[in-house]
Amino acid sequence: MNTARNTLVPVRILENDDPARLAALREEWSELFAAAGEANPFLSWEWQYTWWRTFGQRRAVWILEARDRGNRLVGLLVLTARSSLGAPRRWTLLTNGITGSDALDVLVRPGHGAVVREAMAQAIAAGLPRWDALDLEDMPFGTATAVALRGALQPRGVRFAVEPRFACPGFALRGTFAEHVGRLRRRETYGRRRRWLERQPGYAVAVTTSPEEAPEAMEDFLRLHHLRWDEDGGSAGIPRGLVEDFHRDVAPLLAARGWLRLYRMTVGGKAIAAVYGLELGGRFYYYQSGMDPAWNQRSPGLVLIGTTVEDAYARRLADYDFLRGTEPHKLDWAADRRETCAVRLRAPGLRADAGAAAEEVFRMARDAARAIAPERMWSTLQRVRRTVAVNGIAGLGQGGPAARGGAGEAQAQATKEE
Repeated sequence: MNTARNTLVPVRILENDDPARLAALREEWSELFAAAGEANPFLSWEWQYTWWRTFGQRRAVWILEARDRGNRLVGLLVLTARSSLGAPRRWTLLTNGITGSDALDVLVRPGHGAVVREAMAQAIAAGLPRWDALDLEDMPFGTATAVALRGALQPRGVRFAVEPRFACPGFALRGTFAEHVGRLRRRETYGRRRRWLERQPGYAVAVTTSPEEAPEAMEDFLRLHHLRWDEDGGSAGIPRGLVEDFHRDVAPLLAARGWLRLYRMTVGGKAIAAVYGLELGGRFYYYQSGMDPAWNQRSPGLVLIGTTVEDAYARRLADYDFLRGTEPHKLDWAADRRETCAVRLRAPGLRADAGAAAEEVFRMARDAARAIAPERMWSTLQRVRRTVAVNGIAGLGQGGPAARGGAGEAQAQATKEE
């Protein structure tokens, strides 16, 4: 499929269902990403293409390219089908569901936002015969894309809903780091713990930013991450297996773009805490962390977060983003938050109605189970469910020669397919 629509407007939409197109778009995608100024690593070619290679190789894709009269790429949206026994009827944003990608949206060149979103919404509306449901999750709350979709699809009988997803704490960097620390609720604890750790033999904090050092640093981070979460039943953010492999592959690609900042705190030559961060466009993204629980009483996690905040001030960044989740260690430092949402669209018709009814039954059963299950048991059940989901995708995604491999192979495969 490769059709053009909306030829009477300043942009036209080219649709493609060939997964090889994702690799072929690398140069144009990266140029559009830079021009858009979104500063969101989760919309980059590196993140999205690596995700598809790891999790989605046997899923159908629906690629919508917006191009101007000179054939320049001015907008991009990639959807992927949920697993299905028959033809794909349920679609979501590429990278939804696994790896915690926040603020996903149409990637748009400045000055083309309204016309690109309108043209894409009309293309999705014209494609109604091919879908029953669109679940566009983890979009910025208040996104103009939702307005365009509602305007194009509600007149055709499509049911439209926006649901809240996650709160993402953060803060704008104003003033000095010392002033920021002065506002902390646990500032005295932070100061004592930092001074104690700094007195220990071999104390140091190193930041990995290069592609060459990224693999070793990522393995150390994963070790600490699982040490932290294994005692609580395992990590929901980075479960063992394919999700780890995704991060092993994407970290050198992110480093090659200058975006990776992986902090490790060492004492006596051994890492005891780590923060997996990304930095671009004047914004630091706190993605994940890890810590050796043997050091729990000395709060190395709190101190290392403080180091990343101090570094952000020193580097004169504009914003610090903790991404999804309102855990206390984030709220200690945060002063503000943004929110994400899910835009859910249901096509008219009996098939879509049956699917919606099944979803409602599932939600009711889930809510009832959560109401009676202890919080710790519920958290464990959530982790098991997530692991099962990842393993299910693994069964779908290990079909081709490019299904696994390191960052170098990702680059080589992209070059080959281009």
